[in-house]
Amino acid sequence: MDANPTLARRRVLAAGAATLFAGLAGCKGGGESIDPGPPTAGAPANTGVLVRADMALLDHDGTEQILDAYGATTDGDGSANGPGGPGGGIDADLIGEFEGRTGLAAADADVVVVFADQPRGDFAAYVVEGGWDESTVVESIESATDREYEARDHEGGTVYGPSDGGDDVDYLGYVADGRYAIGSEGAVEAAIETARADRESVGGSLKAAFDDATDSQAEGTTYVTAATDDPRAYLPPDDSDRVPAAVSLDVYEQANVGTVSYTAGENGVAIDAELRADDESTAREMADFTVVLKRGLAGRVGDAVAAELQNVTVEQDGDVVTIAYRGDVEGAAALAGFI
Repeated sequence: MDANPTLARRRVLAAGAATLFAGLAGCKGGGESIDPGPPTAGAPANTGVLVRADMALLDHDGTEQILDAYGATTDGDGSANGPGGPGGGIDADLIGEFEGRTGLAAADADVVVVFADQPRGDFAAYVVEGGWDESTVVESIESATDREYEARDHEGGTVYGPSDGGDDVDYLGYVADGRYAIGSEGAVEAAIETARADRESVGGSLKAAFDDATDSQAEGTTYVTAATDDPRAYLPPDDSDRVPAAVSLDVYEQANVGTVSYTAGENGVAIDAELRADDESTAREMADFTVVLKRGLAGRVGDAVAAELQNVTVEQDGDVVTIAYRGDVEGAAALAGFI
């Protein structure tokens, strides 16, 4: 089993579907009680992909319909034989992956953050908050992996690893009361170190863009926010059937940061994507290309998707390109099924 959380292109908006734990209840927890800061602070400075999801997303009317369109339902088993497999391809099931790997219900979590050094990188972990105690989390992961885990101290926290070792397994970290990390050994240790030692958390242009995306001006609650310093990696290859013939999406390699946010309210949903360039002329090139691409796609898709493409706007302001969608749940699901 690949030990890295899936960070697949079509799953970024659906990434809100995963999370965990809290408490101590008799396990070998960390020492002194600390305030670890917000869950995103668990991502270290070398983070190249950052996703935050509020699990209240799963209580919103229409969420299941949109997740179904993405293929991210709660019915997956999260196994390596599932759709894409953990850490795998573009059709992986984040919710099923999380539940299959941890034995815990994503809907019982409060917040999940996913970080990685790069898209589908080996250095990756969930940072999660929820209502489970530590012993429940350890027992659930042992049951899900069919392995026994051993505890060791790390910078005042605790790292749980399989007693038989191995690089292809998940590690569990107790970060602080109510917060855990699950993923590769190095990433789990990093999540503890950012809270309990002097390791620097994610910052710079990636975190600034992430924070801007979180403060969406759309009506409703922003449930999911994602940022990456390699947005081209989350777009389909040029030979994909979703890319018109003789078109290359490599123009988006000029974006140094990309963000996506998903907001839902009583009257509809909003999806906002931003691409940040080094200068205004590069941003204008990406914006113009996106407008042409949108027109080209409209002539290649069915009527339902074509209608929703009319609700997509492309704007450029300085070195930032904003691609925005406003619509209802049914329309968003139709568009999600294509994207």
